[in-house]
Amino acid sequence: MNQAREMHATVICLQESKILLVRKEAPEWSLPGGKIDPGETQFEAASRELQEETCLQLTGAQFLGHHILTNEEHWLYRMTVSQSAAPTPSHEIVECRWFEVDDLTHLSLKPTNLELLRREGFVVERDRN
Repeated sequence: MNQAREMHATVICLQESKILLVRKEAPEWSLPGGKIDPGETQFEAASRELQEETCLQLTGAQFLGHHILTNEEHWLYRMTVSQSAAPTPSHEIVECRWFEVDDLTHLSLKPTNLELLRREGFVVERDRN
């Protein structure tokens, strides 16, 4: 019997060359976003999750695509955040931080989120030779 995939709405927030990541109590970082509630559209879930986790409003967001991973499906959005906008951790989030794209592969980042960033061309896998 196939296990149903979790449905997620995920947001890549950009500020110049940096990407916003959030962290719960665990040491692992992730992109803002979360599970889609019953009766909620993917965009509504992305907006709600971004607001709950960072206190940022989802404005001017671009839909990047629908990605099917092993146990999760993600509806992925991208949003440019102005320099004056300051994300603030809230809800279950204990920290919000901007990271340079080049630093992402050196972090403890949720593997599915790293895969989404690779698929969208934000992270390039380096040759290990």
